[in-house]
Amino acid sequence: MKRIFSSALTAAIIAALAVSCANGNKKGSAAEYVIETDPAYNVPTETLLKKFPITFPSPANTAEEKGIQNRMLNGFNCWNEGFDAWKNWGSVLYSPESIYNVNGVRMTLEEYQQAMNITLKNADIQMGDFDNMIICGNWTAIRYQTTNTNMQTGVTNPVPVTEFVRFKDFGEKGMKVDEGWGGTKGGSYDGLLSFISDEEKAAQKKMMDEIINTVLPETSDLNEKYPVLYPTEIKGEKAQMMKQMILQDLDNWNKGAEAYSKWADTFFCNDIEYGYNDAVLTMKGLKDYSKILIEEKDLKRVKVYNILVSDDWAAIHSWHVVSGKDGNKEAFNSMAFYHFTEKDGTLKVDKCWIKENS
Repeated sequence: MKRIFSSALTAAIIAALAVSCANGNKKGSAAEYVIETDPAYNVPTETLLKKFPITFPSPANTAEEKGIQNRMLNGFNCWNEGFDAWKNWGSVLYSPESIYNVNGVRMTLEEYQQAMNITLKNADIQMGDFDNMIICGNWTAIRYQTTNTNMQTGVTNPVPVTEFVRFKDFGEKGMKVDEGWGGTKGGSYDGLLSFISDEEKAAQKKMMDEIINTVLPETSDLNEKYPVLYPTEIKGEKAQMMKQMILQDLDNWNKGAEAYSKWADTFFCNDIEYGYNDAVLTMKGLKDYSKILIEEKDLKRVKVYNILVSDDWAAIHSWHVVSGKDGNKEAFNSMAFYHFTEKDGTLKVDKCWIKENS
């Protein structure tokens, strides 16, 4: 089990909120103490934003969105105290019914805690910059930086982390995670499956098979062709245009390398900063690499879980299918963040970060 997690330390670090800054049990009876209302876990947003400024901020407008923003920032404030402290903070962030999809594997809270226990015994995880926090209704998409140090080898690596999380309002106890998706399916997938039951493994396989066997309808209506599984309200003409451009990006990708190369000139600025996993590509680089993925791996983008839009930023969580030369197919998920700007009166993407495996 240690081998699995030392080779893929990103497998269970996907809860940026998941570490407590408090140690031990609080004094007093259970009737006197409600952990969710403890001031240690409710530092004001204004204070936290000074300590953890978001590089590319998006607004939190409603009380619900502000509650999510505050809980996320408090999690950043309470990081890296070890597993026991992480579990203690988890009482604030999660409910017993919370679900977390860790690098593609759907886990109950207990299973997720088991995976985190092993991870935090093998890795020292330190928070870095908070890049994005896009909040729409009860959903948020976040992107942040971490450094992971393998406790056995001492080797430290930078690891960008992406998450899409749905929250639920628990009244006095505040916003808690209902279900979250952290990280993208990759090399740690089989190891993470060892934490779930046989029944859950069967359900996991069924979900993967359904994605692999997706047949896109023959229609020019992209909202019908790529329906969003978990829709959020997208307000305003510009925001709607951003969503439609993202759907067009999926569709042009699926039309082949030549079509996508032409579309890239429309979708991206010429000086695009195209962050793809650990690399930053130019326009030529993204076209060349897209050609490899489209032609050599037959990568098709088939299912959309989320599209969140706020001001100039949008985030998408989607699934794609890769076909091997042996005919076998495998599904992977992708998490992307796009910044839109107007160039000569035309809306284009000048920055983006994509995390996916294929």
